[in-house]
Amino acid sequence: MSKRHVLITGAAGRVGTILRQQWGDRYQLRLADVAAVDDLAAHEQFLPLDVTDLAAFVSVCEGIDTLVHLAADPSPRADFYETLLQRNIIGGYNGFEAARQAGCRRLVFASSIHAVLGHGQSRSKAAWDALTYPQNLYGATKCWGEALARVYDAQHSLSCICVRLTSPSFDQKNFDGQAQDHGISERDAANLFGSCVDADDEVGFAIINGVSQHKDSWFDVSCSDPRVAFTPQDGTAFSRPQ
Repeated sequence: MSKRHVLITGAAGRVGTILRQQWGDRYQLRLADVAAVDDLAAHEQFLPLDVTDLAAFVSVCEGIDTLVHLAADPSPRADFYETLLQRNIIGGYNGFEAARQAGCRRLVFASSIHAVLGHGQSRSKAAWDALTYPQNLYGATKCWGEALARVYDAQHSLSCICVRLTSPSFDQKNFDGQAQDHGISERDAANLFGSCVDADDEVGFAIINGVSQHKDSWFDVSCSDPRVAFTPQDGTAFSRPQ
């Protein structure tokens, strides 16, 4: 079986770099960003892309099986008119529309825990299909992306899987076993996005919690859509390696 052709937007950023490092040559990768990616492996190709340019976005999506749409301003303190409108709203929409026009099989959208952060105030575990509950404008832009995913699945039969990602900074070798945690390790993050890329074609719209397995967390992987198979290997629920 030939490798899937996967496009990563925002490929020069933190999560894009993690996916490249952890995936190795699992996929044929096309990397897109406004910042250059120079250290290319044999299975990688870089193309410059401003996600606010729809025509350019469609061109970059040509021949791609799955778009992993990471490009956005990731700051919960980001200003709406300064960055969020262009990068998260317009750039978010352009990803879905470009994938549709280019005939991609699937789009994996990097949503965020911030889309449902309000549920954490009461520590109630919200199922993947519960109402969104953002607490800041950044989280609201991720709700916009999740709404687009529903539209493009329903109207255009574009499979759209949303990953409500937490901080990919959990370190299995160094954590406080008594503390509440809802981070994700780099290994789990890569495996999760890979599970979304590889999920069955029958999966249309889905939402997955991008989190490792923790003993004490309102944001739990068990609340994800079960049609995408992801089993964390890290988290406070596991012992530190000896």
